[in-house]
Amino acid sequence: MDNSREPVSDARKLQLLLRFNQLISRRIELKPMIAEAMAQARELVNADRTTLWLMDDEAGQLYTFVGEGLEEEVRIRVGEGVAGTAAREHRVVVVNDAYNSPLFNPEIDRRSGYRTQSLLAVPMESTDGKLIGVFQAINRLDGSDNDADSGFTDEDTELFSSMAAIAAVFLENAVLYDEQQRQFRSFIVTLAQSVDTKDQTTSNHTKLVTGISVAIAQELGLSRRTVERIRIAAVLHDYGKIGIPDNVLQKPGSLNEEERDLMRSHVLKTILLLRRINFSRELRDIPRIAGMHHEKLDGSGYPFGLRGDEIPLEGRILAVADIFQALTQTRPYKQGMAVPEALAELRIMTQDHTDRYDKVSGMHVDPLVVDALARILQREHDDLRVFEEASKWEPMLQGRII
Repeated sequence: MDNSREPVSDARKLQLLLRFNQLISRRIELKPMIAEAMAQARELVNADRTTLWLMDDEAGQLYTFVGEGLEEEVRIRVGEGVAGTAAREHRVVVVNDAYNSPLFNPEIDRRSGYRTQSLLAVPMESTDGKLIGVFQAINRLDGSDNDADSGFTDEDTELFSSMAAIAAVFLENAVLYDEQQRQFRSFIVTLAQSVDTKDQTTSNHTKLVTGISVAIAQELGLSRRTVERIRIAAVLHDYGKIGIPDNVLQKPGSLNEEERDLMRSHVLKTILLLRRINFSRELRDIPRIAGMHHEKLDGSGYPFGLRGDEIPLEGRILAVADIFQALTQTRPYKQGMAVPEALAELRIMTQDHTDRYDKVSGMHVDPLVVDALARILQREHDDLRVFEEASKWEPMLQGRII
């Protein structure tokens, strides 16, 4: 351990506090932001390492969300060790001679090969006094070249407690947001399941279209927010089928012209039904995106006959995912294609072509999107189970944080 770091000046302390407050208020991905904020906290109190423990209420444990020097998550019981004591007693705990303190648990040192000398643990509480987690600093550096640990001071405790209070407010808001998101996700999934239950001939279609869409979006390097928007649009893309008669949805053979028109109307029904949902500003385009999975680049698709750049990338991704899943899925009236055959069919659709009914058509799907799908399948050796994994919602707060 290098204990030669220079003491932090008062001006630098103020700068770090301001920077910490600004950083933790930014709306960016939570874990990288918290990790950077913890680095600011470490410098402020001249510590060697910091750890953010979060409370898992169901398990009655604390787990490391950000743990500098830890390669994997560590869990401890509330009341165990210095952080566990701070959590159980809702008080700041300072230990400046770890191996001579009855509160210290050396198990983490044994696992990591680290040598703890001093600890400062501050409980983080919500506005109603509920424990959120513990903010912890480890091994205060004394600014000299020797291995001595000067121990955490009263000033360190005050500064670190201020930062813990700021972090607690932010994390409490994140928990509330998480609960809202969980409710929203549950609502969305319930809507989608109602369609899959109604249309047994295409059961599991929604889940797989979602997985394919998400995997393609990630392969194309789209932002996390865009991927989430695509995920929700994919989950809901066929919701309008709830308004299609069962005898049409579940017909085992070919549809006649009137039935095809009825089936095609599900897209407009999807858009109109989804417009009734009060989506947040970031998700306001969901109805429009969900309604684009049957549009084609040459303008021959439906419901609006959009062409070229009129179809955003999200819609192009959904279109490829929907076609590929339909081609590979075995249904009562057809055998699903093998992956290479389905990809070949999609490749044909990326250019002017003659379809299987000898009808001359223009470009239907985006070749860049098809290429992304092909790369995924090549990596996975045509194993479609990768899309089942991609369809899963990412974990959130309440015991786990994204």
